[in-house]
Amino acid sequence: MPTATSTALRREIVSETRVLDADHGLVEYVASDQSLDSYRELILASGWRFNLFQRNAPFVDSHDYSSIERLLGRVVDCRVEGDQLIETVQWAHDVPENALARLGWKMTLAGHLRAVSVGFVPLRTLSKFDANPRPYEERVRTLGLEQNPPVRIYAEQEQIELSACLIGANPNALARAHREGAISDGDLASVGIGDRAAAFLHEACGLMDRISAAETFPLPAAHASATARLRDALAAQFGRLIQQRHTTPFRDGLTSDPETERNRENFLHAFQSILNP
Repeated sequence: MPTATSTALRREIVSETRVLDADHGLVEYVASDQSLDSYRELILASGWRFNLFQRNAPFVDSHDYSSIERLLGRVVDCRVEGDQLIETVQWAHDVPENALARLGWKMTLAGHLRAVSVGFVPLRTLSKFDANPRPYEERVRTLGLEQNPPVRIYAEQEQIELSACLIGANPNALARAHREGAISDGDLASVGIGDRAAAFLHEACGLMDRISAAETFPLPAAHASATARLRDALAAQFGRLIQQRHTTPFRDGLTSDPETERNRENFLHAFQSILNP
């Protein structure tokens, strides 16, 4: 049984998504499968446990369940089918005061928001570094991964929440939804993103799109790798800037903190440096 000091982990998947009932905000997600993730780790579907999760089954924004305003809805059903964890979410799109849920629901209906991420506490793991590695080796053979073995296998894990990767973690989806009219200026303003922040959103994400397009041309491996790492780091920086709206007073959608203004300038300058070396 996980304790209060257990370390929660997160794994994101771009999910197969089915809107089951638009009127009631019901969406079915493949929340996890048995594929190797970017950490070269694998989560066994048979190992999912829901003892804690079923008490409340929160569906939150970006693993932040620190306050009620981060709650997007709840998970109303969870089950394991084959190698997939399938969960049905009821978005709180019918609550007028929940602007974040209403924004996420519009993005989901328009097809711009498909990534979900499971928060869980490991209960039992397998690794070649275990004192007795035989269970790990047997599992690798069972999975047919001898030629591409995982670093770690999560054999049993307790789910604690499910997240949509909505604002800070997914700025490109937000920009596309706004650009295509799925969400309005008013929708952005309702979650604290004013005109200047929205302009920054489009400028930054436009640069990311241009970098991605440039990478379709042959590049030296070292340059392409460095570019990808920098782009990912800058995307994370953008996410932090946007998420500061919850903790820092804003002036027309951008924080008045001078350090954050400098970070914004550095962020855009670094992107320009990639595009115009």
